[in-house]
Amino acid sequence: MEEEEEEGSKKDNSLVSEAEAEAEAAAAAAASLLTDDLIMEILSRLPVRSVHRFKCVCKRWRDLIACPAHREKLPQTLAGFLYTTYPGGYRHHLAAVSAATVIDSVDASLGFLRPMNYTKIRLVDTCNGLLLCSCYNNNNEERLVVCNPATQRWTELPPPPQPQPTTDYCAQHLAFDPAVSPSHFCVLDFEATVKEWHLTGVSIYSSRTRAWTHRDIGLVDKIVLVSGSVFVGGMLHLPGKLCKDGRNSIEDDDNFVLVLVDKECKAWKTVRAPRGFYSGAIGLSQECLHYVTRSPAPLTILDDDNEDTLLLASEIAVWCLKDYDSREWVLKHTVRIDKLLNVIEKEYSVVGIHPDCDTIFFVTRGAYDGDSWDDASLASWDMRRLEFRTVVNLEKGSADGTGW
Repeated sequence: MEEEEEEGSKKDNSLVSEAEAEAEAAAAAAASLLTDDLIMEILSRLPVRSVHRFKCVCKRWRDLIACPAHREKLPQTLAGFLYTTYPGGYRHHLAAVSAATVIDSVDASLGFLRPMNYTKIRLVDTCNGLLLCSCYNNNNEERLVVCNPATQRWTELPPPPQPQPTTDYCAQHLAFDPAVSPSHFCVLDFEATVKEWHLTGVSIYSSRTRAWTHRDIGLVDKIVLVSGSVFVGGMLHLPGKLCKDGRNSIEDDDNFVLVLVDKECKAWKTVRAPRGFYSGAIGLSQECLHYVTRSPAPLTILDDDNEDTLLLASEIAVWCLKDYDSREWVLKHTVRIDKLLNVIEKEYSVVGIHPDCDTIFFVTRGAYDGDSWDDASLASWDMRRLEFRTVVNLEKGSADGTGW
Protein backbone atom coordinates (compact mmCIF):
# COMPACT_ATOMS: atom_id res chain seq x y z
CA MET A 1 0.00 0.00 0.00
CA GLU A 2 2.81 2.37 0.91
CA GLU A 3 4.57 1.53 -2.35
CA GLU A 4 1.39 2.38 -4.29
CA GLU A 5 1.05 5.71 -2.46
CA GLU A 6 4.71 6.47 -3.11
CA GLU A 7 4.31 5.60 -6.78
CA GLY A 8 1.19 7.78 -6.98
CA SER A 9 3.06 10.61 -5.35
CA LYS A 10 5.81 10.31 -7.93
CA LYS A 11 3.22 10.38 -10.71
CA ASP A 12 1.61 13.48 -9.19
CA ASN A 13 4.97 15.20 -8.90
CA SER A 14 5.80 14.38 -12.49
CA LEU A 15 2.42 15.72 -13.63
CA VAL A 16 2.97 18.98 -11.75
CA SER A 17 6.45 19.28 -13.21
CA GLU A 18 5.16 18.74 -16.71
CA ALA A 19 2.41 21.32 -16.18
CA GLU A 20 4.93 23.85 -14.95
CA ALA A 21 7.17 23.14 -17.91
CA GLU A 22 4.26 23.64 -20.31
CA ALA A 23 3.32 26.92 -18.61
CA GLU A 24 6.90 28.17 -18.80
CA ALA A 25 7.12 27.20 -22.46
CA ALA A 26 3.87 29.03 -23.21
CA ALA A 27 5.05 32.11 -21.32
CA ALA A 28 8.37 32.07 -23.16
CA ALA A 29 6.57 31.77 -26.50
CA ALA A 30 4.30 34.69 -25.63
CA ALA A 31 7.23 36.80 -24.44
CA SER A 32 9.10 36.14 -27.68
CA LEU A 33 6.28 37.84 -29.59
CA LEU A 34 6.74 41.12 -27.71
CA THR A 35 8.71 43.79 -29.52
CA ASP A 36 11.54 45.60 -27.77
CA ASP A 37 9.52 48.83 -27.70
CA LEU A 38 6.57 47.08 -26.07
CA ILE A 39 8.80 45.43 -23.46
CA MET A 40 10.36 48.80 -22.61
CA GLU A 41 6.91 50.38 -22.35
CA ILE A 42 5.90 47.70 -19.82
CA LEU A 43 9.14 47.91 -17.84
CA SER A 44 8.99 51.71 -17.64
CA ARG A 45 5.77 51.46 -15.60
CA LEU A 46 7.19 49.10 -12.95
CA PRO A 47 9.01 49.82 -9.67
CA VAL A 48 12.80 49.74 -9.88
CA ARG A 49 13.04 46.55 -7.80
CA SER A 50 10.81 44.67 -10.24
CA VAL A 51 12.90 45.88 -13.18
CA HIS A 52 16.05 44.51 -11.54
CA ARG A 53 14.36 41.12 -11.01
CA PHE A 54 13.29 40.98 -14.66
CA LYS A 55 16.94 41.03 -15.71
CA CYS A 56 16.85 37.30 -14.92
CA VAL A 57 14.00 36.50 -17.34
CA CYS A 58 16.30 35.99 -20.31
CA LYS A 59 19.43 37.38 -21.95
CA ARG A 60 17.34 39.58 -24.25
CA TRP A 61 15.55 41.30 -21.34
CA ARG A 62 18.83 41.70 -19.46
CA ASP A 63 20.44 43.42 -22.45
CA LEU A 64 17.41 45.68 -22.96
CA ILE A 65 17.46 46.82 -19.33
CA ALA A 66 21.23 47.35 -19.34
CA CYS A 67 21.27 49.29 -22.63
CA PRO A 68 22.35 52.93 -22.01
CA ALA A 69 19.90 54.14 -24.66
CA HIS A 70 16.99 52.91 -22.51
CA ARG A 71 18.21 54.42 -19.24
CA GLU A 72 15.96 57.49 -19.38
CA LYS A 73 12.86 55.36 -19.97
CA LEU A 74 13.36 53.03 -17.00
CA PRO A 75 12.75 53.84 -13.32
CA GLN A 76 15.93 54.85 -11.51
CA THR A 77 17.03 54.38 -7.95
CA LEU A 78 19.19 56.67 -5.81
CA ALA A 79 22.86 56.56 -6.84
CA GLY A 80 24.28 59.46 -4.84
CA PHE A 81 24.06 63.08 -3.70
CA LEU A 82 25.39 66.09 -5.55
CA TYR A 83 26.67 68.67 -3.09
CA THR A 84 28.50 71.99 -3.19
CA THR A 85 31.50 73.40 -1.33
CA TYR A 86 31.76 77.18 -1.07
CA PRO A 87 35.18 78.34 0.18
CA GLY A 88 37.23 79.37 -2.84
CA GLY A 89 34.21 79.37 -5.16
CA TYR A 90 31.38 76.99 -5.93
CA ARG A 91 32.67 73.44 -6.41
CA HIS A 92 30.41 70.47 -6.98
CA HIS A 93 30.96 66.87 -5.86
CA LEU A 94 29.09 63.58 -5.98
CA ALA A 95 28.83 61.24 -2.99
CA ALA A 96 27.77 57.65 -3.75
CA VAL A 97 25.29 56.18 -1.29
CA SER A 98 27.08 52.79 -1.28
CA ALA A 99 30.45 51.37 -2.21
CA ALA A 100 28.80 49.22 -4.90
CA THR A 101 27.42 52.26 -6.74
CA VAL A 102 29.36 53.26 -9.85
CA ILE A 103 28.85 56.91 -10.82
CA ASP A 104 32.14 57.70 -12.55
CA SER A 105 30.29 58.48 -15.78
CA VAL A 106 28.63 61.54 -14.17
CA ASP A 107 30.55 64.81 -14.36
CA ALA A 108 29.75 66.15 -10.90
CA SER A 109 31.96 69.21 -11.42
CA LEU A 110 29.67 70.33 -14.28
CA GLY A 111 32.82 71.00 -16.28
CA PHE A 112 30.90 70.61 -19.54
CA LEU A 113 29.33 74.03 -18.80
CA ARG A 114 32.71 75.81 -18.49
CA PRO A 115 33.14 76.51 -22.25
CA MET A 116 30.21 78.94 -21.89
CA ASN A 117 32.51 81.15 -19.76
CA TYR A 118 30.42 80.80 -16.63
CA THR A 119 32.51 82.02 -13.70
CA LYS A 120 30.13 80.75 -11.03
CA ILE A 121 27.66 77.86 -11.17
CA ARG A 122 25.19 77.50 -8.29
CA LEU A 123 22.89 74.49 -7.97
CA VAL A 124 19.28 75.68 -7.54
CA ASP A 125 17.08 72.59 -7.89
CA THR A 126 17.03 68.99 -9.12
CA CYS A 127 14.24 66.86 -10.57
CA ASN A 128 14.47 63.27 -11.82
CA GLY A 129 18.05 63.54 -13.08
CA LEU A 130 17.96 67.12 -14.39
CA LEU A 131 19.66 70.06 -12.67
CA LEU A 132 18.57 73.68 -12.57
CA CYS A 133 21.61 75.92 -12.19
CA SER A 134 22.12 79.64 -11.73
CA CYS A 135 25.17 80.58 -13.80
CA TYR A 136 27.07 83.88 -13.88
CA ASN A 137 29.28 85.11 -16.72
CA ASN A 138 32.25 87.50 -16.66
CA ASN A 139 29.90 90.48 -16.49
CA ASN A 140 28.18 88.98 -13.42
CA GLU A 141 25.00 88.46 -15.46
CA GLU A 142 22.84 85.58 -14.27
CA ARG A 143 21.53 82.91 -16.62
CA LEU A 144 19.39 79.90 -15.72
CA VAL A 145 20.63 76.63 -17.20
CA VAL A 146 18.95 73.20 -17.18
CA CYS A 147 21.37 70.33 -17.71
CA ASN A 148 21.74 66.56 -17.47
CA PRO A 149 25.15 65.68 -15.94
CA ALA A 150 24.85 62.07 -17.15
CA THR A 151 24.50 63.02 -20.83
CA GLN A 152 26.19 66.45 -20.52
CA ARG A 153 23.37 68.03 -22.50
CA TRP A 154 22.20 71.49 -21.41
CA THR A 155 19.91 74.39 -22.29
CA GLU A 156 20.37 78.06 -21.39
CA LEU A 157 17.06 79.76 -20.67
CA PRO A 158 16.21 83.31 -21.75
CA PRO A 159 15.92 85.82 -18.90
CA PRO A 160 12.57 85.64 -17.05
CA PRO A 161 10.21 88.64 -17.07
CA GLN A 162 11.01 91.45 -14.67
CA PRO A 163 8.95 91.23 -11.45
CA GLN A 164 6.72 94.04 -10.24
CA PRO A 165 8.37 96.83 -8.17
CA THR A 166 6.81 95.52 -4.93
CA THR A 167 7.76 91.88 -5.58
CA ASP A 168 10.87 89.81 -6.19
CA TYR A 169 11.66 86.25 -7.22
CA CYS A 170 11.83 84.02 -4.14
CA ALA A 171 12.15 80.43 -5.39
CA GLN A 172 12.93 78.58 -8.61
CA HIS A 173 11.87 74.98 -9.17
CA LEU A 174 12.20 72.39 -11.91
CA ALA A 175 9.36 70.10 -13.11
CA PHE A 176 10.36 67.07 -15.18
CA ASP A 177 8.93 63.56 -15.60
CA PRO A 178 10.91 61.36 -18.04
CA ALA A 179 8.17 58.71 -17.99
CA VAL A 180 5.77 61.22 -19.57
CA SER A 181 8.26 63.01 -21.83
CA PRO A 182 12.04 62.43 -21.76
CA SER A 183 12.75 65.83 -23.32
CA HIS A 184 10.11 68.24 -21.95
CA PHE A 185 10.60 70.22 -18.74
CA CYS A 186 9.28 73.38 -17.09
CA VAL A 187 10.91 75.90 -14.77
CA LEU A 188 8.70 77.76 -12.29
CA ASP A 189 10.03 81.07 -10.97
CA PHE A 190 7.88 82.18 -8.03
CA GLU A 191 7.35 85.82 -7.03
CA ALA A 192 6.64 87.10 -3.53
CA THR A 193 6.08 90.42 -1.80
CA VAL A 194 9.29 92.09 -0.70
CA LYS A 195 8.15 92.66 2.91
CA GLU A 196 6.06 89.62 3.91
CA TRP A 197 7.44 87.22 1.23
CA HIS A 198 4.06 85.59 0.59
CA LEU A 199 3.43 84.33 -2.96
CA THR A 200 1.90 86.66 -5.53
CA GLY A 201 2.75 85.26 -8.97
CA VAL A 202 4.85 82.82 -10.99
CA SER A 203 6.69 82.89 -14.31
CA ILE A 204 6.74 79.58 -16.20
CA TYR A 205 9.33 78.54 -18.78
CA SER A 206 8.36 75.67 -21.11
CA SER A 207 10.97 73.76 -23.10
CA ARG A 208 8.31 73.20 -25.78
CA THR A 209 7.65 76.89 -26.46
CA ARG A 210 11.09 78.08 -25.29
CA ALA A 211 9.39 81.10 -23.77
CA TRP A 212 8.18 82.45 -20.43
CA THR A 213 4.56 83.06 -19.45
CA HIS A 214 3.23 84.69 -16.28
CA ARG A 215 0.32 83.78 -14.02
CA ASP A 216 -1.07 85.07 -10.75
CA ILE A 217 -1.11 82.78 -7.75
CA GLY A 218 -4.30 80.72 -7.63
CA LEU A 219 -4.47 80.58 -3.84
CA VAL A 220 -6.70 82.35 -1.32
CA ASP A 221 -4.34 81.99 1.65
CA LYS A 222 -1.12 83.95 1.98
CA ILE A 223 1.70 81.40 1.89
CA VAL A 224 5.47 81.69 2.27
CA LEU A 225 7.50 78.96 0.57
CA VAL A 226 10.20 77.10 2.47
CA SER A 227 12.96 74.92 1.02
CA GLY A 228 12.50 71.76 -1.03
CA SER A 229 10.11 70.38 -3.63
CA VAL A 230 9.14 67.14 -5.36
CA PHE A 231 7.36 66.57 -8.68
CA VAL A 232 4.79 63.75 -8.33
CA GLY A 233 1.83 62.83 -10.52
CA GLY A 234 2.18 65.88 -12.73
CA MET A 235 2.08 68.24 -9.73
CA LEU A 236 4.89 70.16 -8.09
CA HIS A 237 4.70 69.77 -4.29
CA LEU A 238 6.10 72.78 -2.42
CA PRO A 239 6.37 72.99 1.39
CA GLY A 240 5.11 76.32 2.69
CA LYS A 241 3.85 78.18 5.73
CA LEU A 242 0.58 80.02 6.24
CA CYS A 243 0.75 83.70 7.14
CA LYS A 244 -1.64 84.27 10.04
CA ASP A 245 -2.81 87.82 10.72
CA GLY A 246 -0.34 89.08 8.14
CA ARG A 247 2.67 87.54 9.85
CA ASN A 248 4.91 84.53 9.31
CA SER A 249 6.00 83.08 12.63
CA ILE A 250 8.68 80.42 12.65
CA GLU A 251 7.72 79.54 16.23
CA ASP A 252 4.37 78.04 15.14
CA ASP A 253 4.63 74.38 14.17
CA ASP A 254 1.01 73.95 13.04
CA ASN A 255 0.98 76.34 10.07
CA PHE A 256 2.88 74.23 7.55
CA VAL A 257 1.17 73.22 4.31
CA LEU A 258 1.98 71.67 0.95
CA VAL A 259 1.25 73.75 -2.13
CA LEU A 260 0.37 71.58 -5.16
CA VAL A 261 0.54 73.14 -8.62
CA ASP A 262 0.71 71.70 -12.14
CA LYS A 263 3.41 72.65 -14.67
CA GLU A 264 1.18 75.22 -16.37
CA CYS A 265 0.19 76.73 -12.97
CA LYS A 266 -3.50 76.42 -13.83
CA ALA A 267 -4.45 74.02 -11.02
CA TRP A 268 -3.66 74.95 -7.41
CA LYS A 269 -4.50 73.36 -4.08
CA THR A 270 -3.08 73.02 -0.58
CA VAL A 271 -2.73 70.06 1.76
CA ARG A 272 -2.25 70.54 5.49
CA ALA A 273 1.16 69.17 6.53
CA PRO A 274 1.68 67.01 9.64
CA ARG A 275 2.14 68.91 12.89
CA GLY A 276 5.77 69.68 13.56
CA PHE A 277 8.49 71.83 12.10
CA TYR A 278 9.34 71.05 8.49
CA SER A 279 12.79 69.42 8.43
CA GLY A 280 13.69 70.22 4.83
CA ALA A 281 12.99 66.76 3.39
CA ILE A 282 10.09 65.80 1.14
CA GLY A 283 10.15 63.06 -1.48
CA LEU A 284 8.56 60.08 -3.17
CA SER A 285 9.47 56.75 -1.60
CA GLN A 286 7.98 53.37 -2.44
CA GLU A 287 5.26 55.03 -4.55
CA CYS A 288 4.14 57.19 -1.61
CA LEU A 289 4.74 60.85 -0.75
CA HIS A 290 6.90 61.19 2.37
CA TYR A 291 7.40 64.23 4.58
CA VAL A 292 9.84 64.57 7.49
CA THR A 293 9.23 66.77 10.53
CA ARG A 294 11.28 67.61 13.59
CA SER A 295 9.93 68.38 17.04
CA PRO A 296 11.52 69.11 20.41
CA ALA A 297 11.58 66.17 22.80
CA PRO A 298 12.43 66.37 26.53
CA LEU A 299 15.82 65.04 27.53
CA THR A 300 16.96 64.58 31.13
CA ILE A 301 20.69 64.31 31.82
CA LEU A 302 22.80 64.31 34.97
CA ASP A 303 25.16 67.27 35.29
CA ASP A 304 28.33 67.57 37.38
CA ASP A 305 26.35 68.65 40.45
CA ASN A 306 24.31 65.43 40.36
CA GLU A 307 21.15 67.36 39.59
CA ASP A 308 18.70 66.43 36.90
CA THR A 309 18.81 68.94 34.06
CA LEU A 310 16.06 69.07 31.46
CA LEU A 311 17.15 69.91 27.93
CA LEU A 312 15.40 69.73 24.59
CA ALA A 313 16.53 67.06 22.17
CA SER A 314 15.23 66.78 18.63
CA GLU A 315 12.88 64.08 17.39
CA ILE A 316 12.49 63.23 13.70
CA ALA A 317 9.16 61.90 12.45
CA VAL A 318 8.58 60.39 9.00
CA TRP A 319 5.05 60.69 7.59
CA CYS A 320 3.40 59.16 4.53
CA LEU A 321 0.44 60.57 2.57
CA LYS A 322 -1.30 57.43 1.30
CA ASP A 323 -4.60 59.01 0.29
CA TYR A 324 -4.77 62.42 -1.37
CA ASP A 325 -8.56 62.50 -1.15
CA SER A 326 -8.71 62.15 2.63
CA ARG A 327 -5.44 64.11 3.01
CA GLU A 328 -4.57 61.90 5.97
CA TRP A 329 -0.93 61.58 6.96
CA VAL A 330 0.23 58.26 8.45
CA LEU A 331 3.12 58.24 10.93
CA LYS A 332 5.69 55.61 9.88
CA HIS A 333 8.76 56.16 12.06
CA THR A 334 10.16 58.38 14.80
CA VAL A 335 13.72 58.64 16.10
CA ARG A 336 15.46 60.78 18.71
CA ILE A 337 18.42 62.49 17.06
CA ASP A 338 20.47 62.52 20.30
CA LYS A 339 20.18 58.73 20.58
CA LEU A 340 20.90 58.29 16.90
CA LEU A 341 24.08 60.38 16.91
CA ASN A 342 24.96 59.63 20.55
CA VAL A 343 25.46 63.36 21.12
CA ILE A 344 23.34 66.31 22.17
CA GLU A 345 25.00 69.42 20.79
CA LYS A 346 25.26 68.38 17.15
CA GLU A 347 23.96 70.33 14.18
CA TYR A 348 22.13 68.30 11.54
CA SER A 349 19.72 68.63 8.63
CA VAL A 350 17.67 66.01 6.80
CA VAL A 351 18.60 66.12 3.11
CA GLY A 352 16.77 63.23 1.47
CA ILE A 353 14.57 60.13 1.53
CA HIS A 354 15.53 56.96 -0.31
CA PRO A 355 13.04 56.28 -3.14
CA ASP A 356 12.97 52.50 -2.64
CA CYS A 357 13.30 51.81 1.09
CA ASP A 358 12.73 53.28 4.56
CA THR A 359 16.03 55.17 4.76
CA ILE A 360 16.57 58.88 5.36
CA PHE A 361 19.77 60.83 4.74
CA PHE A 362 21.05 63.77 6.72
CA VAL A 363 24.15 65.90 7.13
CA THR A 364 25.73 66.19 10.57
CA ARG A 365 27.97 69.10 11.50
CA GLY A 366 30.48 69.84 14.21
CA ALA A 367 31.60 73.26 15.41
CA TYR A 368 31.24 76.41 13.30
CA ASP A 369 34.52 78.33 12.92
CA GLY A 370 32.97 81.51 11.52
CA ASP A 371 33.45 80.46 7.91
CA SER A 372 32.20 76.89 7.64
CA TRP A 373 31.30 73.79 9.65
CA ASP A 374 33.89 71.27 10.85
CA ASP A 375 33.51 67.48 10.84
CA ALA A 376 30.60 67.40 8.41
CA SER A 377 29.42 64.04 7.12
CA LEU A 378 26.61 62.52 5.07
CA ALA A 379 24.88 59.78 7.04
CA SER A 380 21.95 57.41 6.57
CA TRP A 381 19.41 55.91 8.94
CA ASP A 382 17.65 52.65 8.00
CA MET A 383 14.40 52.93 9.94
CA ARG A 384 13.39 49.27 9.57
CA ARG A 385 16.73 47.71 10.48
CA LEU A 386 17.57 50.51 12.95
CA GLU A 387 20.99 50.91 11.35
CA PHE A 388 22.99 54.14 11.33
CA ARG A 389 25.81 54.52 8.81
CA THR A 390 28.19 57.28 7.81
CA VAL A 391 28.10 57.41 4.01
CA VAL A 392 30.99 59.82 3.46
CA ASN A 393 32.97 62.45 5.33
CA LEU A 394 32.48 65.76 3.55
CA GLU A 395 34.97 68.41 2.55
CA LYS A 396 35.24 71.48 4.76
CA GLY A 397 32.58 74.01 3.81
CA SER A 398 30.22 71.52 2.20
CA ALA A 399 27.43 71.58 4.79
CA ASP A 400 26.33 75.19 4.59
CA GLY A 401 22.81 74.64 3.31
CA THR A 402 21.98 74.51 -0.39
CA GLY A 403 23.42 72.19 -2.94
CA TRP A 404 21.86 68.89 -1.87
